[in-house]
Amino acid sequence: MITKTTRASLIDSVLQEQSLCKVIAYLQSVTGRSVIITDRLGKVYANSPDVKIESPDDLYLQIPFQSRKRFYYQAADNTLYYYTGFTDKDACILLVGAEEDRIKDWKKHLEKVSLAVKTYILLVKETEKAKNQFTSKLIEDILVRNVCNIKDLIKQYNFYSFDLNKLYYVAIMEPEPIPENKLKVLHAHTQDWLKHNNLDIICSIWNKRFIVFVCPTHFDQQTLEADLGWEKHLSNIRRHQKDILNFFNISTSFGIGRKYPLHELHRSYQEAMIALNISKLTGKKHFVAHFLDLGLFSLINFQDIKLLKRFCFNLFGELLQHDRANKWELMSALRALFNTNFNVNEAAQEVYVHPNTLRYRIKKIEELTGMKLERMEEKINLFVAVNLYELLRVNGLLDNASDDDSSAAPA
Repeated sequence: MITKTTRASLIDSVLQEQSLCKVIAYLQSVTGRSVIITDRLGKVYANSPDVKIESPDDLYLQIPFQSRKRFYYQAADNTLYYYTGFTDKDACILLVGAEEDRIKDWKKHLEKVSLAVKTYILLVKETEKAKNQFTSKLIEDILVRNVCNIKDLIKQYNFYSFDLNKLYYVAIMEPEPIPENKLKVLHAHTQDWLKHNNLDIICSIWNKRFIVFVCPTHFDQQTLEADLGWEKHLSNIRRHQKDILNFFNISTSFGIGRKYPLHELHRSYQEAMIALNISKLTGKKHFVAHFLDLGLFSLINFQDIKLLKRFCFNLFGELLQHDRANKWELMSALRALFNTNFNVNEAAQEVYVHPNTLRYRIKKIEELTGMKLERMEEKINLFVAVNLYELLRVNGLLDNASDDDSSAAPA
């Protein structure tokens, strides 16, 4: 007979042991089936010993969406799903290898453990939320606010083992556009992937769009000296990128900055963002781009923004004024020409105009800039200026209305 004592003892075990072990044991004993407990998004938080968890992918299951039904039986794999509720803080209990005609027998047992499971998931979610906020604040202090007294910062965030004698670098992952809850699952999977691969890297969701990584340098196991090469790091990033695509079917791009001591790590963040944006602006997709691979653009000094603006506006300021009144047709034409290596027919298809219309726009560009685009030197200067202008724009560095009114400019 199941009594109130059973329910209370399971809740006590969750509160005291911070574990679902007794819940799993109880359900296995009364049902004789394998048990898995996940959150509403499918992340596994507990499972019976016979359920194999061999990789981070095994910790994330596809849970059938149910809006109001507590029980759902999936005949294809003989799995019974029991939902403790219908919010993000609720859970799902799976009985694997279940028979549909036994649901009535097991219903009361699942309902008895429901409150204990909900309590555990609530506690874990609050802990995860606090840790993620903690990590996000740490990354903001180091990378954006550029806190000067790095020693005090390390003491404040002693949860992580930073080393003042190590070099670190920043990598930024940008997935294809996905809902916020999917980004949270991707972030959780990434944390599990890093742990599974024994990588001492911290990561955080950034601006509800990116995942930012703070990565330490590796050490040569024989000499114990810092490995200044990038082969191991790039190999890990590409492997992670491939695993995400295979498991979630989500394409990602990565920008990577150079290695710096902690007090200069904000520079690596800026470089990683530049690598990400420049690669996108030059037409690349699903890439891993290092700042040092940007060629000419890696020489840009972003400390003197006014000088960079002046370079852009001196070359095509009149063109921008024209385009503000003409739906950015010339900037779109330039971007298409650069993307197609100045193949007029292909560029015309890209901007959906007749080749003769594009030729007219090329003449207009030459007229407004005073350049001849058949000259390689002037073509290179314009290519650099256009990409630099777009880079300044997407990084929010064209914030002076008198200099720029390009909120509608094509990216």
